[in-house]
Amino acid sequence: MKSPTRESHSVPLHAPTARPSIEPSGTPARPASWLSKVGWLVVIWGGSVSALGLVSLTLRRFMQAAGLTP
Repeated sequence: MKSPTRESHSVPLHAPTARPSIEPSGTPARPASWLSKVGWLVVIWGGSVSALGLVSLTLRRFMQAAGLTP
Protein backbone atom coordinates (compact mmCIF):
# COMPACT_ATOMS: atom_id res chain seq x y z
CA MET A 1 0.00 0.00 0.00
CA LYS A 2 1.42 3.35 -1.04
CA SER A 3 1.36 6.30 1.28
CA PRO A 4 -0.30 9.40 -0.10
CA THR A 5 2.18 11.94 -1.42
CA ARG A 6 1.82 15.66 -1.47
CA GLU A 7 1.91 17.34 -4.81
CA SER A 8 3.97 20.49 -4.91
CA HIS A 9 2.37 23.37 -6.69
CA SER A 10 4.52 26.00 -8.31
CA VAL A 11 1.66 28.51 -8.40
CA PRO A 12 1.00 30.34 -5.11
CA LEU A 13 -2.46 29.98 -3.66
CA HIS A 14 -2.99 33.72 -3.75
CA ALA A 15 -1.21 35.73 -6.38
CA PRO A 16 -1.03 39.45 -5.54
CA THR A 17 -3.00 41.66 -7.86
CA ALA A 18 -2.33 45.25 -8.78
CA ARG A 19 -4.38 47.69 -6.73
CA PRO A 20 -6.26 50.36 -8.63
CA SER A 21 -4.96 53.85 -8.06
CA ILE A 22 -7.02 55.92 -5.64
CA GLU A 23 -6.31 59.11 -7.52
CA PRO A 24 -6.60 59.59 -11.24
CA SER A 25 -3.20 59.40 -12.86
CA GLY A 26 -1.51 62.73 -13.41
CA THR A 27 -3.34 64.52 -10.59
CA PRO A 28 -1.25 65.30 -7.53
CA ALA A 29 -2.81 64.68 -4.12
CA ARG A 30 -4.00 67.91 -2.54
CA PRO A 31 -3.56 67.97 1.23
CA ALA A 32 -6.61 68.92 3.26
CA SER A 33 -6.56 72.44 4.62
CA TRP A 34 -6.20 73.03 8.36
CA LEU A 35 -9.68 74.57 8.44
CA SER A 36 -11.14 71.35 7.03
CA LYS A 37 -9.25 69.27 9.58
CA VAL A 38 -10.36 71.46 12.49
CA GLY A 39 -13.91 71.43 11.15
CA TRP A 40 -14.02 67.63 11.15
CA LEU A 41 -12.52 67.59 14.65
CA VAL A 42 -15.27 69.88 15.91
CA VAL A 43 -18.01 67.88 14.17
CA ILE A 44 -16.77 64.56 15.57
CA TRP A 45 -16.25 66.03 19.06
CA GLY A 46 -19.72 67.63 19.02
CA GLY A 47 -21.31 64.39 17.90
CA SER A 48 -19.61 62.39 20.63
CA VAL A 49 -20.58 64.92 23.33
CA SER A 50 -24.17 64.92 22.07
CA ALA A 51 -24.31 61.11 22.06
CA LEU A 52 -22.92 60.98 25.60
CA GLY A 53 -25.49 63.56 26.72
CA LEU A 54 -28.31 61.56 25.17
CA VAL A 55 -27.17 58.38 26.91
CA SER A 56 -26.87 60.15 30.27
CA LEU A 57 -30.35 61.71 29.94
CA THR A 58 -31.82 58.31 29.03
CA LEU A 59 -30.19 56.67 32.06
CA ARG A 60 -31.43 59.50 34.28
CA ARG A 61 -35.00 59.02 33.03
CA PHE A 62 -34.81 55.27 33.75
CA MET A 63 -33.44 55.97 37.21
CA GLN A 64 -36.21 58.50 37.91
CA ALA A 65 -38.83 56.02 36.71
CA ALA A 66 -37.40 53.42 39.11
CA GLY A 67 -37.45 55.91 42.00
CA LEU A 68 -33.67 56.03 42.41
CA THR A 69 -33.30 59.82 42.04
CA PRO A 70 -35.48 62.69 43.28
